[in-house]
Amino acid sequence: MNKKWIKRTSLSIVAALGISCTLGEFADAKESNSTNQKQYAQNMTSESFTKNDPELYQDALDLGLTDNDIFTLDSLLDREDKATVHNPFLVAMGIITGMAAVVGTGYGAGRYIAKQLYKRKQLSKKFYKQHRWKFRAALVPVIGIAATFGFDDYYMDI
Repeated sequence: MNKKWIKRTSLSIVAALGISCTLGEFADAKESNSTNQKQYAQNMTSESFTKNDPELYQDALDLGLTDNDIFTLDSLLDREDKATVHNPFLVAMGIITGMAAVVGTGYGAGRYIAKQLYKRKQLSKKFYKQHRWKFRAALVPVIGIAATFGFDDYYMDI
């Protein structure tokens, strides 16, 4: 497999994941909106949190809110909004693809840094091989583990 194919496939998977989650959220929002409107009409007679607190209720009335507005606000604040995942496989693939992309980019960056140092005659392969553990220890906190592997692989001719 070449790099272009891997890149296109991973982008397609991530796009499919985004579209799946987004469309699912729209469908859930539309369904819950119609359900909530019916719920508001049915529960108008029940007492709300604000009406149970006299000071808060009076402040709401002072702001010009009606009993219907107060109940609607209380219902919206009490409702739990949870994101739903419609296809867990796509979520897992998206996470794995994202991690692979980050690691692959880091590895490529490490190889690029090593290649530039070698081409510009800043660091020879012989000197690197003699002091490789010092370079590895110094590079990991600076450029990360994946980039350090790429750097090391270039100088070790792997």
